[in-house]
Amino acid sequence: MASLVKTDYSTSDGTIKKHVITHGALEAKPMDGSVCHLHIEDIQILPPNSLDLSTLNSEILSSKPDIIITINETLSQFDNQLEVAIRWMGEKEVARISIRLPAPDESSNDSITIEFTATLTSHIPCKPIWTWSPKEKYNLAMKYKSMGVDLVRENRFKDAFHRFSKSTKLLISMEPMEPDVERPEELIMKIQELKTSLYNNMAMCQVKYNNQEHAIELCTKVLQRDEYNVKALYRRGCAYGALRDNEKAIEDLQRAAELEPDNTAVKEKLKIYREKFRLAKIQSDLMVKRMFKS
Repeated sequence: MASLVKTDYSTSDGTIKKHVITHGALEAKPMDGSVCHLHIEDIQILPPNSLDLSTLNSEILSSKPDIIITINETLSQFDNQLEVAIRWMGEKEVARISIRLPAPDESSNDSITIEFTATLTSHIPCKPIWTWSPKEKYNLAMKYKSMGVDLVRENRFKDAFHRFSKSTKLLISMEPMEPDVERPEELIMKIQELKTSLYNNMAMCQVKYNNQEHAIELCTKVLQRDEYNVKALYRRGCAYGALRDNEKAIEDLQRAAELEPDNTAVKEKLKIYREKFRLAKIQSDLMVKRMFKS
């Protein structure tokens, strides 16, 4: 019955909303890997002039009204949110979509709303991911990693972290494997190597945004797999140093320097935290002397 067809959709927190103007095919909705052809029009920002759209790095709300995206492969945080609404759309559907964002000024409690009309003109479905072979999943994880590396080169570390995280989750979904699924030893080794590399890359992104505890956790995962991993030792050492745990910073950086004596970055950081440790010890000794004098 037409009266039972849903018209309004919203996430639980109300940040993403969709109102259907013209219903599409209910049985043909995009999923991971679907190639979607979209027509975007009537973009509005509320309040007006409160946001420069280019800062969102959005592929979907670009200057072109007709775009093609692949679900789960958009590169910006904003487009990742927008994909939620697109997954709710049936083919040929026309809908008014709104997304609420926090104001650029983090000290403000205000928000910004972006509204636009989207038409899912067509989409090419992808076979469900649970039917993929381990090799297919590994190849997609490698693709996600490569996309993340490109984002790092653009200094888009939050978007890169999200892409590395998607790659990691894809690999984790493969464990444990069903007994009857063939997984060559060479592929198992490649999966483990890729996972180690992803943890390292995510740690780098966390350091860039001063999330030192998370960086330490990720580097520790790497070192549990490969105790000689200099990148992980260096990044964990820097994270410990940022948290003023100079002793642990020196321990990791000293180990990294032993493994790679010619690594200039390691030597420079080791010198810095040794000096900080020396100065902190002098300060501590002075405090102890004052306590006994009093």
